[in-house]
Amino acid sequence: MSERTFRAVVAAVLVGALVLAAIAVFAVLQPPTPVAVPTASPRRTAPPTPVPTPTPTPPIALGTIDVTPVASVARGGASGATLILRFVESKIDAIRAASGSFTVTLADSAGAGATIAFTGKPTVDAPGWMGATAQLVTGNVLRVSIAMSDPTLLEQFTVTGLGIRATAGAALGPIGATLGDFSGSLAGGVANVVLASPGTVVAGP
Repeated sequence: MSERTFRAVVAAVLVGALVLAAIAVFAVLQPPTPVAVPTASPRRTAPPTPVPTPTPTPPIALGTIDVTPVASVARGGASGATLILRFVESKIDAIRAASGSFTVTLADSAGAGATIAFTGKPTVDAPGWMGATAQLVTGNVLRVSIAMSDPTLLEQFTVTGLGIRATAGAALGPIGATLGDFSGSLAGGVANVVLASPGTVVAGP
């Protein structure tokens, strides 16, 4: 082999070595291939619970109720038809322009209703447009109803024509009267459903 050929071979070997070295260095210096990290699925939250729309509280329909009591009621007897119940709207437009009703319930001083009863026939004195009526539901329960109300006027109505009867077993003492079953335009009721006593049970002769 001539010297010239030898040098060419050596040069080729050196060049090849340099190329391999460059490839190795390039491979070492290359940044690592990023590993894909699985992304956690976003947590699903329950939809917010809708806030219920508050139901408006009906205004108090009736103001203070005036009671004219009967005379004392003897056990086993009845009073005259002198009971008067006067109802007044608490303020103008407190009663909506619609029908409504409520009840008046009697009980003796021990809370028993079966020993006390209304007597007579109820009559309502009220403005004609109200269509007010009253009827006895049971012996001790009176229902007062109206068909309409004028929201521009302060209205009042009065129930008369009633008395009270007490059985021989009625508890002695003041008779109780409460309002209840408010419905329709009278759903707001009153601030105090306990009325003044409409009479007193006393011992018989």
